[in-house]
Amino acid sequence: MLTETPPVILQAWHFRPFVGRQWEVDTQPKAISIQLDQVDDLRGGMPGARDPFVLIFSTPWTDLLVEGHYMMRPGPDAEAVQIHLIPTQTAPGPRRQYHAVFN
Repeated sequence: MLTETPPVILQAWHFRPFVGRQWEVDTQPKAISIQLDQVDDLRGGMPGARDPFVLIFSTPWTDLLVEGHYMMRPGPDAEAVQIHLIPTQTAPGPRRQYHAVFN
């Protein structure tokens, strides 16, 4: 009989130790490096549910990820997590921003 572990409900505190770290995003034809810049707590969560939060990532301007689900890891030996990234409208400059909303 196969038993499965229930999925972990990701919380803001899971990500805070990784702020400033380069994450590896599984993309084709090669992986892209993305930096976790910020973890923002939001208000207005449902009682008894996860407190909502937003992750802010950035890449060099020359790299572009389209909106979608990506397998990402904060280091080569870390476990990958699936995160839905949304490009944030960013003025041209050295970095392009993305956000992921958890509610």
